[in-house]
Amino acid sequence: MRVVSHHPWRQAVLLLAVIVVCAGGAVGAYQLGRATAELDDTYLGSVERLNQSHRATIERLEAELIEADLTRGVEKEATQALKADIRLLKDQVAALTEEVTFYKSLMAPSSLAKGLQIADFELRAMDEEGRFTFHLLLTQVETRRDWVQGEATLEVEGRMSETGGSDSPTVSGQRVLQLTDIGEDDSYPLKFRFRYFQDLTGVINLPRGFEPERIVIKAGKRNAQALSRTFDWTVAG
Repeated sequence: MRVVSHHPWRQAVLLLAVIVVCAGGAVGAYQLGRATAELDDTYLGSVERLNQSHRATIERLEAELIEADLTRGVEKEATQALKADIRLLKDQVAALTEEVTFYKSLMAPSSLAKGLQIADFELRAMDEEGRFTFHLLLTQVETRRDWVQGEATLEVEGRMSETGGSDSPTVSGQRVLQLTDIGEDDSYPLKFRFRYFQDLTGVINLPRGFEPERIVIKAGKRNAQALSRTFDWTVAG
């Protein structure tokens, strides 16, 4: 037989120590986890607040950019409209000046050449290629004006390009086209009868390949020598 010392209280103390250590570990882990969670929540809250601040800044900047674009667009449109108005006013002033000069020449002809005058000729392009409208202005410069009547003719001088076969070069020659060939008015020569001025109008239809260079206008009273004036081929507008 062996004699073994018996200490029943030692086991109780060891068990209690184990329990205390485990409890302490659990409490420490809980506190650590809670602290970590609080730290994560704080960091996440800070990040979200910063993100919201950035979004608000972006929205404000976008609103300012849109406003700036709108302001610039309005200012640009206003500037363009002002420029268009200025151009229109300048054109109107030029037209009125020309009209005043024209009427002065009619009312005060003492310093001008007397008799029938080919005052002006204007061409304007139509929608179809090669078709033009013309306006011929005739005036009479006299101290005492009686009715004047007569006829006017119109010729277009230019070059006609004629292309031969595949082996033939393009041939260009000088041509003179009468209004009877290129006009759309059956009444030709153009008749006029007026005391002060008259505007004769018509349509010119050029053939394909013809390059116009100038217009020759001839106008004459009955039983009198015809007056002639040449205008360069210039299309208004």
